[in-house]
Amino acid sequence: MPDDLVARWETSVFGLKWLEELVKDGRAKDLGGNGYPCRYSATVSILLPIITSGLPANDSPLVIGDDYALPERWSGNIVWNREVVLACQPDEMLTIEAWDQS
Repeated sequence: MPDDLVARWETSVFGLKWLEELVKDGRAKDLGGNGYPCRYSATVSILLPIITSGLPANDSPLVIGDDYALPERWSGNIVWNREVVLACQPDEMLTIEAWDQS
């Protein structure tokens, strides 16, 4: 994983709803995008508890593509740059780049 990347994971169709909920609650900002990618920002104090405890569950259906299948509620394991995140101040903003896998 590149040094400047904070976290990486893959998820299915509804796997980013938790980010949308953070935006709705005013705890994150939607920076726009069309799925290729979508961008969000939130503070370290908001994101750190989420990425350390595992990704929120989602209600994604079974997705069957041309050469792949994703099971219901699928999210890949999160890989995160612990040293970089822990060195950040709690009020520091992080940007999340999300690519629509559907």
